[in-house]
Amino acid sequence: MEKIKNIALKYAKPNYEIEIYAERIKKTTIETAEEALENISKSEEAGVGIRVLKDKKIGFAYTTDLKEESIKECLEQAYQACDLLPPDSANAFYDKELKGDITNIFDKQGINKPLDEKIHIVLSLEKRAKELDARIKGVRKATLKESIVEVYHFNTLGLDYYYTTSFFVSTIATLAQEERDSAISYEYRGSRTLDNLDFDSMVKDVVFKSTSQLNPQSFQTCQMPVILYREASAMLLEAFSSMFLGDSLIKNKTLLKDKIGESVASYSLTIVDDATLPNCFMTSEVDAEGVKTSKKVVIEKGIFKNFLHSLHTAKKTNASFSGNSIRGSFKTLPIPGVTNLYIESGTKNFEDLISYYDQVFLVLDLMGLHTVDPISGDFSLGASGLVYNKGKLDKKVRGVVIGGNIIDLWNNIIEVGNDFCFYGNIGSPSLLIKSLTIGG
Repeated sequence: MEKIKNIALKYAKPNYEIEIYAERIKKTTIETAEEALENISKSEEAGVGIRVLKDKKIGFAYTTDLKEESIKECLEQAYQACDLLPPDSANAFYDKELKGDITNIFDKQGINKPLDEKIHIVLSLEKRAKELDARIKGVRKATLKESIVEVYHFNTLGLDYYYTTSFFVSTIATLAQEERDSAISYEYRGSRTLDNLDFDSMVKDVVFKSTSQLNPQSFQTCQMPVILYREASAMLLEAFSSMFLGDSLIKNKTLLKDKIGESVASYSLTIVDDATLPNCFMTSEVDAEGVKTSKKVVIEKGIFKNFLHSLHTAKKTNASFSGNSIRGSFKTLPIPGVTNLYIESGTKNFEDLISYYDQVFLVLDLMGLHTVDPISGDFSLGASGLVYNKGKLDKKVRGVVIGGNIIDLWNNIIEVGNDFCFYGNIGSPSLLIKSLTIGG
């Protein structure tokens, strides 16, 4: 890392500021299916992204070849881009001093656990699923993915820091069968440490969802109270999360523009973005530009409070730095993004929610989330779930459509459950919605 910095400084031009973002990622993936090991793969990628700044213009280039000649050429390409691009008054590098190794979550014990033990963990997921319900006839795929990420970040204005961190993600897809019907459902969990990866709740939830879809009954189009199961609520939050970003504000692609301080949801809804939460998936001391992270309340008791910004969007909109800059890798420029984004838990247990109205539709799975419109807030999604009548299961429903507007939905929240769960970096409890259109 020090060598990369010295090479860049060696070929630096006068009056240009330089930023180096170097990254090495090592990945191991274990995949099993039908009670057998299917695949083990390992990969490693390293590279460096270089930005240069002069006269409010920024140029960017990257390389995966870390030899001196390649870094020199990458730097020259960044200079050329900088000279060609138009200036932007919000272009800047972070100018606070931050040096040395910084604290980040690294699970040395989990990374060093023997490979055969990790394989056994993945193979055991299918056994756990079958033990929970005899209708589970197999696992189409179960995975465990671990990543070691090393980051070195330097700029000529005061940043010169390094950290190593770890990520673990597990997924499972189960096949449930009863009589002539079958159904498949999917579940996943993510954690920075292997011990905190909640395999038990993941298996329990995937079994519940896949068996709940067996032998569905017909359903007439209507409007009725709806419970968004915690995963469905979390996935909907993730699908609409771009409406909270500074990029969307600048590009006029969010319906929350000019809404700060206004009521946009029920008093029961509070949404938070917090990169300082202990041991969570996107927890970090600094963001991708070196800005210190913090807890931001996005919506507080229904009132919209804050957009989430990178350095550029904060300067562009005269907002405070929120520490929400992210990079997909060394190959990409920093942009605004969410960290640990979640809906705060409520007090109602699951039984309270399904008994609140005489009849309620519990949405377990949503399909087509990529089609939602964060500009208008409109959505129309495939769904499956359960209908409860006075707290008792009445019928199973599959292949219906739910539609509406996310602001209307959040304004119609009646109760918030206490069954909170994180799915990677997005978290939510179950939500009871007063009314939603369901297409049979």
